[in-house]
Formats: sequence, C-alpha cells, structure tokens
Amino acid sequence: MKTSLRGICAMLAEEAIVLAAYNDGTGTMTIGAGHTAAAGPPAPRAGATISLTEAINIYRNDLAKTESQVQAAVRAVLSQHQFDALVSWHFNTGAISSATLTRKLNAGDAAGAAAEFARWNKSKGKVLEGLVARRERETAMFSRGDYGNPKVRVLESKSGPEEIFTADQIEALLGGAVSSEDEQSTEELLANPISQLLPLHRPKQTIGVTKAVFQKFHDLIPEDGRDDAVAVVAVRGYYLNTMGKEGANDRGVYDDAIFVVEPEGVHNFNGNTDPGRFARGIAKLKSHQAIRYRPGPHGFSRKNGPYPAFRQDSNCIVSRDETGEDTDSPGGRFWINLHRGGITSTSSLGCQTVPPHQWNEFKTLVDGLLKKHGQESFYYLLVDQDDVPQEETTVPAISQPTPTPAEVNPAQVLQQILTLAAMLRGRTTPNQADMVWLQDILRVLTVEPTILNGEILNGKKPDPLVSTSHPQLTPVNGALGKTIGHALDGRKTAIGVVGMLATTVLPIFLPQLAPITAAAGSLIDGVANSGTAATQAGSSLGRELVTAAFPIFAAVAGWGTMGKVEKWVQALRSGLVAPAGSQSLMQ
Repeated sequence: MKTSLRGICAMLAEEAIVLAAYNDGTGTMTIGAGHTAAAGPPAPRAGATISLTEAINIYRNDLAKTESQVQAAVRAVLSQHQFDALVSWHFNTGAISSATLTRKLNAGDAAGAAAEFARWNKSKGKVLEGLVARRERETAMFSRGDYGNPKVRVLESKSGPEEIFTADQIEALLGGAVSSEDEQSTEELLANPISQLLPLHRPKQTIGVTKAVFQKFHDLIPEDGRDDAVAVVAVRGYYLNTMGKEGANDRGVYDDAIFVVEPEGVHNFNGNTDPGRFARGIAKLKSHQAIRYRPGPHGFSRKNGPYPAFRQDSNCIVSRDETGEDTDSPGGRFWINLHRGGITSTSSLGCQTVPPHQWNEFKTLVDGLLKKHGQESFYYLLVDQDDVPQEETTVPAISQPTPTPAEVNPAQVLQQILTLAAMLRGRTTPNQADMVWLQDILRVLTVEPTILNGEILNGKKPDPLVSTSHPQLTPVNGALGKTIGHALDGRKTAIGVVGMLATTVLPIFLPQLAPITAAAGSLIDGVANSGTAATQAGSSLGRELVTAAFPIFAAVAGWGTMGKVEKWVQALRSGLVAPAGSQSLMQ
C-alpha cells in the first residue's frame, strides 16, 4: 500500500520544501523536504537545484521505508486514510512496532487506536504545540478521512522567497496521470506499427561466447570489482543487420543485448544501449568501459514518481551528439542509469534500458544475485558486436549404431493376429472359426496380390465419370453439364454421343431402324470399352452409352428437367422401364 497524494500533501504541510541544496547547520547537505544522503539517492551537493515535482517525488521515495514498516507492523485491514495517518505518525515518531496504538489497532479497537494519537505530543518530555496540532490532524485523518486543507511552503533557497501551494495545486501538478505505458505487454511492443521496437526473439548467444567476451575485456573492470561473482555484459549492435537499417547501429529500438553473468550461468535479455534520438548534447555511453551500478531509484521528475532501477556509481565516458567526448566525476554524475524502457520509445537520453515486459524479471534476478553473493553493486561492461567471436553454426555428424532387429516369436505374433481377428468379429477370445477366416484372407492375398498393392494400400481409384449426386451417373449433372462434360471428356463421352443417337434416339423416331441398331450394338459396345476389362455380365450398350452421353442431356435439358433426366438414365442403366412421364420429355 502506498501513501496517497493527498496524504503526502498533508505531511508536506508539516515541512518546508527547499529547492536548492543547503547546509542544515550540522554540516549535512539537505534539499527538498529535509532529504539528506542518509535517506538514499540522490545525494545533495552544493549548488544543486531541483523542481517542485522532483522534490515531491524524492519525498515519496523517502517514505518507502516508513510505508513498509507500517504494513509489517499492522495486521488489521486499513482504509487509505487510516494508512496515510499511520504513515504520517510513524514518519514523525518511529514508534509503529512498539506503541499501544498498534496493539489496539491489531486487536480490532480502531476507536482506541485513534485516541492514542494525542498521547504523542512531547519532545524530551515537554509538550509542544506543534505536535499537539499535528496529532489532531492525524486523528481526524485516521478517524474520518478528513485531510483538512493543507498548505505547502516552497522556498527557492533556504533564505529565499516563499510560495504557498495548496493540495489541489499539487495534485494538479502531479495528478491525473494515466496508467504508465511502461507496463504494456510483449505483444503490444511487437505490434507497435510505428517503431517496431522489439526483435522477435531474445539474444541466442551461448554461455561460452558471453563468458569469452567477459574474460577478453575483464581488465577493463577496476580492481575492486574483478573478483565479483555478478556482472553484466552488454553487446551494442547485437541485432545490427536484422533490425532497422542494415549495418547501422540504430537509435530508438531494442537492438542490443544484455547478459547477466553469474557463477551458475548467463541470463539473456533484450536491451538498448543508445539514446532514443539524436539531438545536440545528448549523451551516448562509450563502448569498451566498465561502470559500477547499484540499486536505487530512477525518474524523480516523473508524474508517477521514481521507480526502482540501477544507478550509476562510478565515473563514465560519453560521446555527446555534435560536441564530442565528455567525462563526469563523483561531484557531477551524468546519471547514465540502467532502467526500464518504454513501449513507444526506448525511454533513453543516454541511459541503458531493458524492455518493459522483461524489466521485472531482470531487476528481480540482479537484486537476488547481489544478495546471494553479498554484493552491493556490480560492474556493467559495454562492448560492440564486432568484439563478439562468431560461433560455429555446423554440428558434426554423429554416427548412429544400426539397431539390432528384435527376435520374432511366430507363435506370439500369430496369437496377437488371431486376437485382433476375434475383436474385429465382435469377440474377445479367438477360436477355430477365426483361424479359418484368417486363412481365407491370406489365400485371397496370395492369389490376388494386386488387391493388396492396389485398392487396400493405395485406395480405390475414383472413376472420373462418377456422378457427384448419384454414384451411378456421370459427374456432369449441373452447371451447363459442367461445361459439356469438360469439353466431351474422354473417349466414352464422344463415342457415347454417336452411340446414343444410333441405339436410343433414332429408334424412337424411326422404328424401322431397330434391327440395324441391334446388330450394330455389339460393335459400338466393343469400341466404347476397348482397352478395358471385359464387360461385366448384365451390362448393355444402352446403359453404357447413355451414361457416357449424359453431358449432352445435362446441357440441353437445363435445371428444371434435370431430375427427370437422371431418373430416366438411371432406369435405363438398371434395365428398368423408364418412369411415367419420361417419354413425353423425349418427344
């Protein structure tokens, strides 16, 4: 749980924000709302200035420890205003783990806990009016969600002019931020049509190559880090020829690679080592150097405040657009940090970034490894793609031993076949009848091997003249005779036209020709079926030729009479009398 912006404003009303660093009188440099180096980064230095937004976000970051302590000590379910009041009280007293207030709250006595705020009004045993007023405001916040109307004093410098900001003004300055684009998914990154930021896969560099690069440039790491167990190696231009302009190290895309090196292996991540754009003075980290990083916040000027990252902790060399190289110092860091990138840009003005969908994995991994190996920081080594040795892409062939065939037990195989035969015939136990059935099958396969090699193994070849609406008719029963039977497809169709005229149509109109057609039937039938197996018993010239000539009927008769024609043809093929009404069709 985090303190609300309204709660932060109420707490800031108890302080004064100073936007320029100053000495607090004890030699401690301070900036913002009482922020010192002891509270964490950034460390105030003489001459440093910050904006009001940065001051509030630094204060937000300083509250993180207090917030976690409140969450750890309080077991009761808290509303936002109760949590805000407890953070304010604990930030001032530091008593959350031992106070009666906490014990009553955990016992379910919220009213009793609210009454405890007023007791914390002394400093060194003396009641202070300022503390009395603060405890009253915290009690109202805890009990009723009443934040009052806090006013925040902002000074340009310790002795400079003062300006008053209301909570509404500060909320307008920082509030209204939509959900951050940094939380978007891999799919949205890949689908970005404008920039195409992300490669299709993570770096595939092997552990051996990464460790070879690390050893090659190990001397670039200062002596205080050469024995570290954990380090990070970045390869600029890893996707040099597969993203952006071929052969160019592009900006604004995740075309680099970042490898976390530890004793037990290497972990691969996509990354960016360049600025997101070109502009005079923008810094680009120079290759072939090692920079120390340690965990810390990044982005104090963001509307949503800073977030955990890794901050630069040693000097670095950069090359600035149009101005040449530049080197920083402990008193004036460039803050080339390592942090989370964005979805519509790499979010870098010189920082090293990891795509948002991989950031949590990267941060959790590095934090865990640092803790495991007792490191407070790590060195980040940046090299170029040309520094990476090329890997062998061929794999030597490995001869495989020839498998020894297993011994076959004929009796066992026969028993399995008989059992299968019995199951096919509806029983579970084979008997003598199954043996006879199996012998009959083997006899057929032995006598007619073409059956096994033909229909059984390869399937029965379809007849090109089979009808799609009726298996006994030709396949041209529609669509204008399927273009007149594919232009009178085949010998049977062409001869069939002649045969139909000679044996079917002409005798209808000229009965006197019937004896001639009967005599010519066998001749035409032989021509129509030449080159094929003998005509089966019961077949006739009329059935064969009418079937072959059916494309003509289909084309002439049209859709309305198609059904009658099919029935007529079917009747002829079956040796039956044509159905009533069919004769009128032909007249």
